Amino acid sequence: MADQWLMQIEKIETRAYRLKFKRQFSNANSSWGDRAGYVIKITTNSGLVGLGEAAPLPGWSGETLTQTAIALDQMAAAARIVALPDLQEILQSHVQVPAACHGIELAYLDLLAQSQQLPLYQWLNPQAQPNVCINGLLVSDQAAIAQAQTLVDQGYTTLKLKIGRHWEQDLALIQALRTQLGFEIKLRLDLNQAWSLAQAIARLPELVPWQIEYLEQPLAARDLVGMAKLHQLNQVAIAADESVQTLEQLQALIKYQAADFVILKPMVLGGILASYRAAQIATQAGITPIITTTLDGAIARTGAIHLAAALGGSAHGLATGQWLAEDLFSPVDLLSETNPIRLGDQAGLGLSWQNMRIRVL
Repeated sequence: MADQWLMQIEKIETRAYRLKFKRQFSNANSSWGDRAGYVIKITTNSGLVGLGEAAPLPGWSGETLTQTAIALDQMAAAARIVALPDLQEILQSHVQVPAACHGIELAYLDLLAQSQQLPLYQWLNPQAQPNVCINGLLVSDQAAIAQAQTLVDQGYTTLKLKIGRHWEQDLALIQALRTQLGFEIKLRLDLNQAWSLAQAIARLPELVPWQIEYLEQPLAARDLVGMAKLHQLNQVAIAADESVQTLEQLQALIKYQAADFVILKPMVLGGILASYRAAQIATQAGITPIITTTLDGAIARTGAIHLAAALGGSAHGLATGQWLAEDLFSPVDLLSETNPIRLGDQAGLGLSWQNMRIRVL
């Protein structure tokens, strides 16, 4: 533990990337064809290298890629020749750019775990197990039934279906999935704020027979009163996603008693440590935390997997790398996104700068 205080940062470097999706990725409100961000490399005076990733998702936190780049440059300049613990003070002055903070912090945690020769998940929680249960992700289209069967054949026991554009078609697909898969497979539905309160109240009874594990963000993110009303109906469990982008918003969710589950995205919350704290707060309030990503590159996804391993619990939403046509590392260098994900005993994130392949902007 003492060695971490002796390390000093020699250099912080950033490198831009743009990764294409295999196909246009859409939800009820937005659509994306690629993912852009920055890789962060921190080198210490002892020769250790920590990796991080900063990639704001358009339409989420309000942070733009330009703002991220400016914040990364500012933090890199301020932290060039300081001891690692001092870096947290720099992060606290940039909380308005959570993706940038996530990138710097992840590289920082990678270094700390390496300095103690521990995988990041064990650095976070010494009692953590190296297995992470994950859900498969489906999009509401004609390929969903075949895709769902493939995922189940691969060992997935929890599936999440994104819906919200056409209710009658969505309901028919839910019924078809249950007919195909039976009721042993857990099924989650993600609305991405697509419904009004009146629509939700009318439609929840139609979902009851299909044993939905939870309905994710059915209403607008700010409508905690409406979310609380749906939660009080006790027909289908409610999960909050867009409603929680900060610890303060999580506290508001708890105050309103508006959800049974909460979806936590480290890139949106500002880092692994903030997300870990949020998960602890949620658990203490009787809300189940689910870790997922904002369709990030390999470095951020790996960090999220380590966080999920440290927490354990329900199936997490971490099979998101499948949507990328290209990535920061080759598949042989990454954790396999099969259920469960099995982590090794490599120190830190277990990723090497030398093995990275990146498309420079």
